[in-house]
Amino acid sequence: MKHPFKKALGEKYIMLGMIVCFIAIVVVSVWQRPQSAAKSPVGMNDLQVEGGVTKVGFAYIKDAKYDFTPGKPVPPPPNTLQILDGKKVEVMGFAMPLYSPDGKTEFLLTQSANGCCFGAPPQLQHMILVRCANPNLKIEDISRPVKVQGVFSVGEEKDSYGYVTSLLRVTAETVQPAG
Repeated sequence: MKHPFKKALGEKYIMLGMIVCFIAIVVVSVWQRPQSAAKSPVGMNDLQVEGGVTKVGFAYIKDAKYDFTPGKPVPPPPNTLQILDGKKVEVMGFAMPLYSPDGKTEFLLTQSANGCCFGAPPQLQHMILVRCANPNLKIEDISRPVKVQGVFSVGEEKDSYGYVTSLLRVTAETVQPAG
């Protein structure tokens, strides 16, 4: 027969261990929370235009509800995005380089630097494919948000196999650190 004091002491250690684990999980999840690009003041009804450049935020893009489901026909872009097609825009976000780790002349612009670590990866309609007009444009630090200026394109783009690879694109004239 175990002594009641030893049993109570063992239960306290188990409870203490559970509390420590819970606190560690909370601390790590807050510490690893996805960074968000600088919040844009751009809302659905108030695009800002300065010097011929329309400032577009990811909130505006998400509010447009350009929903895409892989394997189904791509719907036409909503009017709120079609009005930007062919216009010069400025968008801030995080660059996820594609193809060339050295050149970084083509990348995906997303709202969050590490959004897919603890949540769902961004959907195709929530990413912007950026192609730099100048092949010498480089991104110095992919851990920090960037500000991209260039011509916006809306609508599906497919690869040679017929897969939709992008819905939103910018042909970048400038890419620089945000802020």
